Amino acid sequence: MRREPDTGVAKIGAGGNALESGAVNAAEPRLNDPNVVLSLLEADQVVAAKRQTHFGPRRFSLGLRVLLWSLRVYVILMLVMVLISVYRALLPVH
Repeated sequence: MRREPDTGVAKIGAGGNALESGAVNAAEPRLNDPNVVLSLLEADQVVAAKRQTHFGPRRFSLGLRVLLWSLRVYVILMLVMVLISVYRALLPVH
């Protein structure tokens, strides 16, 4: 009776179709699989890796930039109006 050598890879499948499972030999993990990589990292390493990912500022169209700047100006004007109203309310009436 002849035995096949144990490669550390679990074979799953029906008939002649064999698939490798996600749990591979611990000495040689498949680093191209994101689930395997995440399972090997500790929690603080995952957080540090996510902090390093930076996509940069998004490019807005001209119309959207004009809209955003007009909203900023509107908010500043309303703030000034509220401050003037509070100042007038605090002044003593003659």
